[in-house]
Amino acid sequence: MRLKLFLLLLLTAVIPSLAQTTGVAGTVVDSNTGAPVAGATVMLDNQGLQATTDPSGEFRISTAKAGDDLLVIVAYGYQDVTMNVNIVNGVIDKLGIIKMLDTNLNNVFYEDQNDMLFDQNLLEDEEGSAQSIAALTGASDDVYYNSASYDFQPMRFRIRGYDSKYTETYINGVNFNDMARGRFNYSTLGGMNRAFRDRTASLGLGAAAFGFGNIGGATDINTRASHYAPGFNGSLAYTNSNYMLRAMAMYSTGLNKNGWAFTVSAIGRYANEGVIDGTFYNSFGLFASLEKVFNDKHSLNLTVWGAPTQRATNSATYEEAYRLTGNNLYNPNWGWQNGEKRSSKIVETFDPTALLNWIWKPKNGTTLNTGAAFRAVNYSTSALNWYNAADPRPDYYRYLPSYFADNQEAFDLYTDLWRHDDSFRQINWDNLYKANYLNNQFGRGGNPDNHSSSYILENRHSNQLNFMFNSLLNHRLNDHMTLQAGVSFNYTRAHYYKTIRDLLGGEYWLDIDQFSERDFPSNPQMLQNDLRNPNRRVGKGDTFGYDYNINALHGDFWLQNIITLPQWDINYGLKIGYTQFFRDGNMQNGRAPENSYGKGVTHRFDTGALKAGATYKIDGRNFISAHAGYETVAPLFEYAYISPRIKDTAIDGLQTERILSGDISYSWNYRRFRGAITGFWTEMFDQTERSSFYDDQYSTFMNYVLKGVHTRYKGVEIGAAYKITPSLTLSAAATFARYQYKNRPEGTRSYENGMMEDISQKVYLKNFYIGGTPQTAANIGLDWAAPKSWFFNVNASWMGDAYVNLSPIRHEALPNLWEKYPTLEELEAKMGELAEQDKLKDAFVLNASVGKLVYINRKISMNFNLNVENLLNNKNIQTYGYQQGRFDYTNYDSTKYPNKYFYAQGIKVYLNVGIRF
Repeated sequence: MRLKLFLLLLLTAVIPSLAQTTGVAGTVVDSNTGAPVAGATVMLDNQGLQATTDPSGEFRISTAKAGDDLLVIVAYGYQDVTMNVNIVNGVIDKLGIIKMLDTNLNNVFYEDQNDMLFDQNLLEDEEGSAQSIAALTGASDDVYYNSASYDFQPMRFRIRGYDSKYTETYINGVNFNDMARGRFNYSTLGGMNRAFRDRTASLGLGAAAFGFGNIGGATDINTRASHYAPGFNGSLAYTNSNYMLRAMAMYSTGLNKNGWAFTVSAIGRYANEGVIDGTFYNSFGLFASLEKVFNDKHSLNLTVWGAPTQRATNSATYEEAYRLTGNNLYNPNWGWQNGEKRSSKIVETFDPTALLNWIWKPKNGTTLNTGAAFRAVNYSTSALNWYNAADPRPDYYRYLPSYFADNQEAFDLYTDLWRHDDSFRQINWDNLYKANYLNNQFGRGGNPDNHSSSYILENRHSNQLNFMFNSLLNHRLNDHMTLQAGVSFNYTRAHYYKTIRDLLGGEYWLDIDQFSERDFPSNPQMLQNDLRNPNRRVGKGDTFGYDYNINALHGDFWLQNIITLPQWDINYGLKIGYTQFFRDGNMQNGRAPENSYGKGVTHRFDTGALKAGATYKIDGRNFISAHAGYETVAPLFEYAYISPRIKDTAIDGLQTERILSGDISYSWNYRRFRGAITGFWTEMFDQTERSSFYDDQYSTFMNYVLKGVHTRYKGVEIGAAYKITPSLTLSAAATFARYQYKNRPEGTRSYENGMMEDISQKVYLKNFYIGGTPQTAANIGLDWAAPKSWFFNVNASWMGDAYVNLSPIRHEALPNLWEKYPTLEELEAKMGELAEQDKLKDAFVLNASVGKLVYINRKISMNFNLNVENLLNNKNIQTYGYQQGRFDYTNYDSTKYPNKYFYAQGIKVYLNVGIRF
């Protein structure tokens, strides 16, 4: 019934659009980026008629009188546009694209620098938890979001604490968030940020003309070839970070007289060794967009891109290891081999993508954008594996001096080795090869015929094939109302498996589970990773360990109405969706012989969403806005299974996640002073979380799932900018928030060696903090657009109240704890110690930029940028930390398996030279 009333309301709104009209219509965009300028005031000066551009930058005035008039367009941060128009009775004059010039030259000048910072931030946040920030960088007029985009990034700041799966990213109207983890991986773009610069963003629950959006906002990237400014631009950059050199070039023809437009871009990024020892970076990307405009109603655009990348990375480790090495960028993933540094953790990615769009404009004010995309995601990361052998990782806790705390002689020896012996504190590749050589010569385990490797280097693959389809209708009903509707479809086939990367001098690897072999020596079936190929000997490039597919599809339909009135802006919409997925095992695992091979159970979910928002314009310079939304979301298949590498067992009672969210804000926009203050509140119910770790209590690899998780996100955001002089701007931004668990969810343990059945119990997480992001942050900055095209910026940020990510096993009931601590006082003290959630160190960062823009002639310009981050060389910034899954069930010593951390580098320099013509 509600849906019928909603559709009826929209139908009645269409009737005015059928009447005879006279006036003008057009689309207002940023002259530099091509992004729509929303909220601009458009006025026919002589008649006093006005309209406001919608989120797609479009406007229409249809109640004008025939005759000559002056069209005036005004928007904050842009030079006013005036143009003479001749209005014909009974005709809406299509003015087409109207470009506005950004008056903030800093935005234009620092484009290359922002591209670089954006690229570097994503590399430092491999898990993508903070990528939602970068997705919203199209919101260039919002002071707070601009600061959050870059200035808070050293500690992996997340807008409102949300994971990036709550931010949607579209390219030419097609939703590119994946179905596995729910997020858009910006590494797909290969650093070609200039080619993907034309972005339109909606913040939070705000209305968007390109999609329904999400609580974390949404961004649409426009790659239509006709929208790129004609000409060449290129840049060469140096930085002392993950990579050292970056070269980019792009050329666009613009739209020629035959209706063709073509844009091509290429990028290269390289470092023989990055700022972190033992890392390297090699990447090349290519982008092309071709468009044919057949007439004013039809055009076709094809976009293709891809960027094969190989890079060596570091891992989080203990504070003790950082202290012993005297280096907060200590990397345990490399060692010397034949006089060269060799890494054990190499990430290889390549996501070739093709996107085809048909744009149909049947009449003025109506656009249908239909797109289809294909993407092949290829991702692998290498890691050491070993079988009945000593742990090869140099930072293994038993190799640290603290393990010998009760043996002073051993403690001193290991301390000396850590401080002075590279072969000890790094991977000893020679020892790994030697162990495999001895196996080749003499066998192992008392069997001279057993020549299997003790150590190997494996690749862990997470690949996807994606087919995506989207059709978006944007229709102007009348001068004040627009209707958006869309339908989308996503089919994904994900493939998870391992392969042998290097046998490290060994003859083969035996594909069995070593923990099962130890615990079930009399049951050979339990040992097998694949009963269909028992005791298989695998070599380089062979698949082993686990091998399974997830087949998933998702479809949704959404509808939205945006109403723009002199005193009010109102939007409301709904979305309905359907999701299904199933596991298809390619191996018959001996620990789950009846529940691992072949097609598994299909899981189906119906979802929906409602949202509404309104802005009250108090006097044209002061505004009050409010948004609210409710949504149900299907669980992500990557977190839906308890032990997907072993068996087809989903979380018991798997259900949709429920999200209730709202915000209210006051904003002001004066000639010299603008800003906004916003309060937000979000509740998320029935979430799932999954982690994996080695369990010391049962001496096996463990998969752990939390279900029914309830979290709360609440806080205040403020951003303001004041023009001290026309060229000198002072800006400030801050947030104070709290992100917490609000219930005691159920945790389920799944033992990979099949030792026990899955066990579920309550996990005491209520009122603990969600980790991984600062919950308090502030920034103040000063921008000066100096004479003779000089540009200066200095800004300072403080970030605090960031917590380590929790391990659920530390918050389970410990029924035997009282035996170790029999008195109430001792018991309460130990419980408080075990349950304590550590905070990351608060951080202060000072940054500065300087640059120069040089016009060689009317057609050629060059820009020079120098950006220095962390001027004070603060090397104690903890960017991320987490509690280990391992736990001491014997002595309940909370320090036996301490937290692991990542640190940021000290001074980071970025030097860029760019040219345009």
